[in-house]
Amino acid sequence: MKFGLNFFPSFRPSDLSTAAYFDQVLRMCERADQLGYRSAKAVEHYFHDYGGQTPNPIVLLSAIAARTRRLRLITGAVIPAFNHPVKLAGELAMLDNVSGGRLDVGFGRAFIPKEFEVFGISMDESRARFEEGIDIITRLWTEDRVTYQGKFHRFNDVHSTPRPVQKPHPPIWVGGMPGVISAPAVRRVALLCDAWHPLGLSLDDVEKGIATIRQMAAKAGRRDELKFAPRNLLNLTPDAKGRGRAAFEGSPDEVVADIRRARGLGVDYLTFDMPKLDVPGMVRTIERFVKDVKPAAA
Repeated sequence: MKFGLNFFPSFRPSDLSTAAYFDQVLRMCERADQLGYRSAKAVEHYFHDYGGQTPNPIVLLSAIAARTRRLRLITGAVIPAFNHPVKLAGELAMLDNVSGGRLDVGFGRAFIPKEFEVFGISMDESRARFEEGIDIITRLWTEDRVTYQGKFHRFNDVHSTPRPVQKPHPPIWVGGMPGVISAPAVRRVALLCDAWHPLGLSLDDVEKGIATIRQMAAKAGRRDELKFAPRNLLNLTPDAKGRGRAAFEGSPDEVVADIRRARGLGVDYLTFDMPKLDVPGMVRTIERFVKDVKPAAA
């Protein structure tokens, strides 16, 4: 089981300046790197207090890469529907090079209507744009020259640069929202990606999703092992307000029990979800986790 930090900003500028938030993110990542945490994840959202302070996770992850040596850098996620996949392929490969091959690429469909409205894209096209975008990007990373005639993108004889450090390409993650363990979602995970990070699902739903994905992947002839990384709020508090859903909250003993169950289901990653930052408090939490929880959960 590996543990990381998930930066999903959710604050008002009146409460905290964006510059101060990013400064705290970088300081948290430096300490997490020293403590042996595995990863830092950043999201792509627009226009709202909910996530909108990071419209480009690649920029933030590049800054984190410069301040750390071991943390994996995870886009959680970039949105093919809002970015031309040829441009996205080059930018992500550039981050893989800047970081010395530490990039994991998470892709998402997006789900906020205002974002689609402003970009002039129909939400009805989100799945098709998502799948076409991933197909284009992986081909650009793995083929010398690509000609593509898709529904949304058409181009001829493109050699994408730079090339990723990791071969054949950085690991690909696909996200999922509550209640979307549907046939199309499972198919995308089983056939298109290396890891699944469902958002906001209970462990019961995660268990069902993992079983279904493994069955479909095996039926499709996949022999490699998929990774599973639910996004969870790991919070060492005296109470357990979030228990029963996706949050692992409570005393160290309660969190240890939940982690052991998740590991038994095949979960590989868990993350501290930090929409707002209290650096001294969060540093104490991630230090306490390493001291009191991680050894007991091993």
